[in-house]
Amino acid sequence: MFMHDLRVALRSLLRTPGYATLALITLVLGIGANSTVFSLISSVLLEPLPYPEPDRLVRISEVSGKGTEMQVAWQNFSDWRARARQFEHLAAHYAGGEATVMAGGQPLRVTVTSVSAGFFDALGPAPLIGRFTRADDHRRGAAPVAVVSHSFWQAHLGAPTNLDSIALVADGSAVQVVGVMPASFSYPGNTAIWAALELDEQSDSRTSHNFIVIGRLNRESSLQAADAELDAITRGFLTADPGAANQEGFEDYFPREARVVTLHEALVGSARQPLLVLLGAATLVLLLACTNLASTTLARATTRERDFAVRHALGGSFARVVSSMFAETLLIAGAGCVLALALAAGVLRGLTRILPAGMPRVEGVQLDARVVLFTAGVSIVAALLAGLWPALRLSSSAMQSLRGARGTESPHRQRVWKLLIGTEVAFALLLLIGAGLLLRSFATILSVEPGFTTAGVLTATVDPPSGQYRTMQQRRDYYQRLRTALAAVPGVQHAGLVMAAPMQWIPNGLIEIDNGSKPTLSAEYQLADADYFRALDIPLVRGRMLASTDRDNTEQVVVVNRALADAAWPGENPVGKRITAGGMDDHWETRTWATVVGVVGNIRQRDLTREARPAFYFAYTQRPFRSWSMTAVIRPVKGNPASVTSSVRAAIADLDRNVPVRFATLDQRVGDALSTRRFIMMLVGVFALIALLLASVGVFGVVAYAVARRRREIGIRIALGAEARTVRAQLQRDYLTPIFGGALVGVLAALALTRTMAALLYEIRPADPLTFASVVALLAAVGWLASFVPALRSSRADPLETMRAE
Repeated sequence: MFMHDLRVALRSLLRTPGYATLALITLVLGIGANSTVFSLISSVLLEPLPYPEPDRLVRISEVSGKGTEMQVAWQNFSDWRARARQFEHLAAHYAGGEATVMAGGQPLRVTVTSVSAGFFDALGPAPLIGRFTRADDHRRGAAPVAVVSHSFWQAHLGAPTNLDSIALVADGSAVQVVGVMPASFSYPGNTAIWAALELDEQSDSRTSHNFIVIGRLNRESSLQAADAELDAITRGFLTADPGAANQEGFEDYFPREARVVTLHEALVGSARQPLLVLLGAATLVLLLACTNLASTTLARATTRERDFAVRHALGGSFARVVSSMFAETLLIAGAGCVLALALAAGVLRGLTRILPAGMPRVEGVQLDARVVLFTAGVSIVAALLAGLWPALRLSSSAMQSLRGARGTESPHRQRVWKLLIGTEVAFALLLLIGAGLLLRSFATILSVEPGFTTAGVLTATVDPPSGQYRTMQQRRDYYQRLRTALAAVPGVQHAGLVMAAPMQWIPNGLIEIDNGSKPTLSAEYQLADADYFRALDIPLVRGRMLASTDRDNTEQVVVVNRALADAAWPGENPVGKRITAGGMDDHWETRTWATVVGVVGNIRQRDLTREARPAFYFAYTQRPFRSWSMTAVIRPVKGNPASVTSSVRAAIADLDRNVPVRFATLDQRVGDALSTRRFIMMLVGVFALIALLLASVGVFGVVAYAVARRRREIGIRIALGAEARTVRAQLQRDYLTPIFGGALVGVLAALALTRTMAALLYEIRPADPLTFASVVALLAAVGWLASFVPALRSSRADPLETMRAE
């Protein structure tokens, strides 16, 4: 019988293509939004890591006395590995950084990760070709070997199956390739080469937090037991070295306990909240679509309620009536499921091109079986929400239509329409407020004064191969020649060098302050020259800039930013004061002091949303220790980076074709730093626009239909002498009331729910009054217009014609 109902429903839908098309589009938008977002969640959050028994993999960090989570010092890792019993394997690795490697005679800039013994054992993959590093490969003095990624093996080594003669040149030495990773292995990040970490001597300091530690738990162990064991071992560090408590920065940097989390959580935890916010937004779109479709279905079914009543009176069961009505919505939901999957597949192809680089595991986003099942489930729920309730409502009241007056609307039925109107407004308002908060937050970030000029600035990062430029003097000479060559490029106004351009990571640590308000201070370490400040319009506040006369054989000088000057020497002139570089360069052991010669303005180095931190700038000519890679910051005369890019590339190649270079505008760097926020705002904004469209169409349709159902009542009132203006105002009041009621419910819900978005907002409160007021005003205007047009049309009708038609 239900199959018969489906065939009848199909014929009915084909006879009313307008309703079928509108209903289908409404559901496709709602279901498609959820399928798209769930595809991201499935790949990023739900897909297990591609390693054997991934639930046993953990990441371990240290926690300071102030509760700050830190990477791990080598000495602390060594003690953990020697004493912990809850782990099958423990391993350490650097975060992974780019290095220049010669492969096939070509310089390549790739990500190289140094890993300790046991790294591959902990993760548990099997090599595609060859072997992994062995214990002997991790001893001091061992011949350097490396394992390469599948993509590097294919793209740069020619995919050989025999690795015996395959070697790379790194740090001036031949490195034998001994293995190739499977294509699915990509930890950490986009690593191309894994090398042995222990070939270099490691610091025995317990506050040199340079490593990431991973581990594989024993099968009988638990996360809680492992955390407790490492906490006990870590607390023993102070017992073994009680004098550390008297050192500067003890509470900031000395480990007091350990923190153990699953590796999956460590990798994807930062993406959890943004993706759940997107899922919440998509769910609101679906609920709004279902409400919209329910109102349309209810209106459509109302015109057939006498037919249903007759069928019921002639012996048709209540269930048969419900089944025949529900069949139409089920057909629409089924077709919507298929089309929503097609829509999601198309949207995902576009999204993969704009997904933020900081979002983990996005390379595997696709429509898998989990997404298909989710979409089918959502479609069934949508059919129940949008079709079953109208069917039950109409079937239960159908008998009343046999004795009810035509052209009138019962008070109970009017309450149903008003409930639908209020529900649509509440859902739309929730989504619009979320989008408004994100938009206001993003606009606030863009209005932040970063302290430097971004427009028209080109950056060119060069990475001299360490094997060719072994000494600091060789690097210093290369950069001096590079400055001269870039300054001579036609169309270049300023060309300066800096270790880390804005929106790039920069090292930081404790420095000593001579005769300051405090003996030590945490600050950011930077290398630069004078033209760097000129290229970015970073102002000189006091003293002088770095100069070409600041050489390795002259007095050590430093330029500090205003934040460091205010923190170290509040109310004093910092020029002539002295600082050290802490443990961040090769002058630490000799404790070489540098004299402050100038103060420059603050810049937001790492992120526009972070206040400027204390920072200091050494001349790379005096302290080239960290000059493995430098970035040329170039300002063209005409303000167009493209006008000088080819000339700059040629100038760098003329100096040394073995030095790889990467170009980017400073606007691109800032844009990349904001990519995650922009992506979330864009998707939520799209969902909000869909919600506004659906709410506008839905409210207008419901009000128009409800008013049309009252045309006999309107005609009688006008015939009895009521003014058309009065009737119109009364009709608007009847339907503006649920609109404002829905807005009130939406505001209360938004006040509760937008708190979850606090971490995504910058200097905007989740209960931002301007956003709330603007959205309420917008929906009030939409509601007023949606009620005015039908009321105006009905109030202008001739009452005699209306009653005659009845």
